[in-house]
Amino acid sequence: MHAFGVLAAVAVVCSLYSPASPARTRVYRCVQVDGVVSYQQIPCGDGSRPVEIRTRHSGWTALRPGEKSLLKQYRSKPAGSPHSRQPARREPPGRESKSCWKRRKQLEAVRSRLRRGYTLDESYELRRKRDNYQDYLRQFCS
Repeated sequence: MHAFGVLAAVAVVCSLYSPASPARTRVYRCVQVDGVVSYQQIPCGDGSRPVEIRTRHSGWTALRPGEKSLLKQYRSKPAGSPHSRQPARREPPGRESKSCWKRRKQLEAVRSRLRRGYTLDESYELRRKRDNYQDYLRQFCS
């Protein structure tokens, strides 16, 4: 009897999500004497009412005004320049500035920590620091 209830529930779920079944199909929830709940297309007995099934529409929606303006800004940027950055200041060749040396050491320490292992709480912070140091070095150091 339990297998019948499970099969009935699976059949109802499949019929609800199939494109061929309209939303107006009636489904009845039946509770048997032993407490097993089943769903079926025919009424269970006297006074049974169909279950109300709400369909949620999903899919593509139009962009909101704020999103449209962001998309226009994104499309208007020339390819290859993801950020509007100032030109990088370069030190003369052969000598690295103290700030670049310091950032390289910090980046090396973060990479070492990432290789050794870290907790879940530390993961976001370590990756953020690594990315910031790499951006700094790419922008201001050779």
